[in-house]
Amino acid sequence: MGHARLSNAARGLIQQRFVLVRRAALVTAFALAAPALGCDGCRKDTPSGPVTVDAAPPPSPAPLDAEAPVDAGVVEDAAPAGDAAARLELGDGGAACKLVWGPEEQPFHGPATLAVDGATLLVVTNDSGRPRVRRVPVSPPAAPTKPTAAPSMSWPPCEIAGSVAYCHGRGSTVVRAPLEGAGGREVSTAAGNARLAAAQLGKDHTVVAYVQRHQTTEGPMLQAFATLDEGEAVRLSDDGAGATSLRLVPLGPDRALAVYIDARTAMVPVHARTLSVEGGRLKLGEDVVVFVGGPPERGVDFTVARAGDKSLVLLPNAKDSLAFGMAAVALAEPMREDMPAVWSMYPNGLDPAPIAATTEPSDSAYVARIRPLTRDPKSERVLELGRVDAAGAYTSLGVVETGKPVTDVDIAVDKTGAVWVVYGDTKTTWLGRWACPR
Repeated sequence: MGHARLSNAARGLIQQRFVLVRRAALVTAFALAAPALGCDGCRKDTPSGPVTVDAAPPPSPAPLDAEAPVDAGVVEDAAPAGDAAARLELGDGGAACKLVWGPEEQPFHGPATLAVDGATLLVVTNDSGRPRVRRVPVSPPAAPTKPTAAPSMSWPPCEIAGSVAYCHGRGSTVVRAPLEGAGGREVSTAAGNARLAAAQLGKDHTVVAYVQRHQTTEGPMLQAFATLDEGEAVRLSDDGAGATSLRLVPLGPDRALAVYIDARTAMVPVHARTLSVEGGRLKLGEDVVVFVGGPPERGVDFTVARAGDKSLVLLPNAKDSLAFGMAAVALAEPMREDMPAVWSMYPNGLDPAPIAATTEPSDSAYVARIRPLTRDPKSERVLELGRVDAAGAYTSLGVVETGKPVTDVDIAVDKTGAVWVVYGDTKTTWLGRWACPR
């Protein structure tokens, strides 16, 4: 399949934003340096602005045993979740969401993906290339339990597409396996620390997207690829565009939205295109630069939410040289370049800044994000729940957890409308259930 290069308009947009970002950085640098240079005509009360807080990068993949077979997913049952409500009074004066179960320490260490199967929550982890599924009944009530053992799971977590899971396996392979059951097949390879993305396309197909490192005329570059079922790899990112992280979101029964970012030195272009199946082959829509963010943090990542009939890119990143927040970019259909962003500011910078959002049909999407509690550079990180509407406006539902180091988070909504969040780091992972207002 041929691939068109980025359009002249897209290239012009990226170049224009690069100039603006560089100009803003120079202006800010001069403003901060002027007092030290003895500039009598410069303002003395220029605020210093938030200071970016560095954090540990996403955990590296666990060592993969070359002898371990890629076979059945492992299914575990968990104690069902209760309905006893308890309000959390944390951080900024309490949360609108009420804790109804947990948080429960999980019987594993590492990241997880959440999915809902009727009256059961699925907590899916990556056990060295095969999905390990823990089933948590939504009801009846039962007290959370403390695990007696907690093996480490691999980074990144498996991604779910219907009844299929895609996981990073040994040697950075991409393994396609039944979510629950025997079997598994290596379908491609991917950069070891980069997330996978997956979606179902119609009744008979699934697609996985991933990042690979390739040598180009400009040197080594991370690029995005996609594989339909167990077929051949198709280039997802256009010529001239790199890719550092990506997401797939279903758009109805037969299409999916692919979004990827290219975290360059001075900007973060956000690309989007649709995916569908035609004649048994993956069909790619036009690659569109829908937004260009400012200077990226080292571990910049993003998520995609669905609210009403809109897909929204949620990108925690620098708004400018002195401010950090979440840019919510509502995408048009058909895709249009240079969409506006609605910003929800953080008290300070954060790197990485884990974030997750729901994609179930609803007027608004739930968002779980990690942010600093205060402007203090040494501020603790907190878990905040909120909602984002189809226009990109974010409403905080309050801080629901403090005092835990978090490098990964995922969120899901069960059949009762309750919100589940799994969060943690390489040492401990927690799962909680909250009742939140709509």
